Amino acid sequence: MKLIKSILIITGIILLGGCKKYLSEEPKKQASIKTIDQLEALVDNATAFALVYSATAVYSTDDTGIPRDLYKNNVVAFTMDEIQYYVNSVDGVVALASDLLWTGEYKKIFTANLILANVDEVAGDESRKQRVKADAHFIRAYAYWVLANYYCAPYNNANLNSLGLPLKKTVDYNESLKRSTLKETYDFILADLSEAQKVANDEVDPLRAWRVSKKAIAAFMSRVFLFTGEYDKSIAQADIALTSTVAKLVDYNTLKQGLSKSYTSPEAKLEYVEQNDWGASKYLYWSEFFYTRYVATRGQWYLPSEDLLSVYHDKQNDLRYKSFMISNGGRRFAVITPSAFRYTVFSDGQYIPEGPTFSEVLLNKAEVLARKGNISGAMEAVNILRGKRMRKDMPLTDISLTATDKDDAIKKVLEERRREMPFSMRWYDIRRFSVNEYPADDVTVTRDFFDVSLSGVNVNAPKTYTLSAKRFSVPINGVEMDAGKGQIVQNPY
Repeated sequence: MKLIKSILIITGIILLGGCKKYLSEEPKKQASIKTIDQLEALVDNATAFALVYSATAVYSTDDTGIPRDLYKNNVVAFTMDEIQYYVNSVDGVVALASDLLWTGEYKKIFTANLILANVDEVAGDESRKQRVKADAHFIRAYAYWVLANYYCAPYNNANLNSLGLPLKKTVDYNESLKRSTLKETYDFILADLSEAQKVANDEVDPLRAWRVSKKAIAAFMSRVFLFTGEYDKSIAQADIALTSTVAKLVDYNTLKQGLSKSYTSPEAKLEYVEQNDWGASKYLYWSEFFYTRYVATRGQWYLPSEDLLSVYHDKQNDLRYKSFMISNGGRRFAVITPSAFRYTVFSDGQYIPEGPTFSEVLLNKAEVLARKGNISGAMEAVNILRGKRMRKDMPLTDISLTATDKDDAIKKVLEERRREMPFSMRWYDIRRFSVNEYPADDVTVTRDFFDVSLSGVNVNAPKTYTLSAKRFSVPINGVEMDAGKGQIVQNPY
């Protein structure tokens, strides 16, 4: 299986740094771009696009729990950056030295704009040009959707005139950084998706799932329309995506044992499945993907809350719990007392699928059907997924979910969604639940922690925090605000 191509000629164009570089960098080296091979090499730098560094996803929702005694006994296991996100501080997040999510997604946008600025001028086959052009439009649309669902208000009619994103459409460093409206942001995303749909490739490329296809776009649009409340459109796109013959559910009964890790003083042995050992040569090719994207954390500790653990009702037979919820997993970080779980899927707990997968699309469909009152259809969709996630030696009646009415169906589908996609989708879901017309799915996130200031944590001052609706928009980092030279307006708090 061939991994990503080298991009030595191009890498000088896109440098690591802050918003100032990604939003205001003049592409001085565009003259070096001459061929379609070079533009394709940019897209095929898969690890550069696949990772979505989101401290919010990892620390800010009810999926994460840092009990007071755990923190007090193991202060060095957590950074102050992580704690600022954990208590959903506004001032604390603004004051951090950087924001990898903002800069990372704008880096992708800059690369997409670079491709679009050059694709019609380079030498090469016309069909390859059209393919890479579609890739660039989809890369940009996906990045803007991610940014909008962190830094902007949740999508609904009441918020359409609220603050959107700075829409960088070109590589011109003089282009305005003024924030658009939320409606303008979504209009731009949908326009990019429309351009991406011109791609000739219908099916997911099993060797390069980071390249766009009609099936990938349909899978993503089933998510987009679910989040905008356009349920008929969501289910129509889901049905298109689910005809894929490449993206498919993995039967978790077939996952092999991975490398174990033993500890002493006191003795402990942690057992993992094979994915925990995978590097890029394998995790980029996870066969459930329509399009490769992972939530990433440099801390490598997704610390499940008691509330999240309680959602796994059948801990003996649910292979998502048995394979990925590692009891005593805090030993990986020298945490002994109290014992703490660790959620780990790929690459020593660094990555969790965030891009559209077959399982997500099934759950999108199941949720729409449940909200529309089609109880049997919703349960049928969700049980297809459970058939690949529960132990095979269980009776079918124990694997399958049933619902008594519409409310029960919605509740059970949303619980299954949380079991299937903890951390990666929870922030997104909490936001949209808060503005839809169904109050029963609203989520309140509370933290029983300590008083947290810009300078530290006072472990002698217990404090309870509640995530407010205003804080559903992540604050824009102060470094990025400064780089915008007054053009970028902060969210209202």
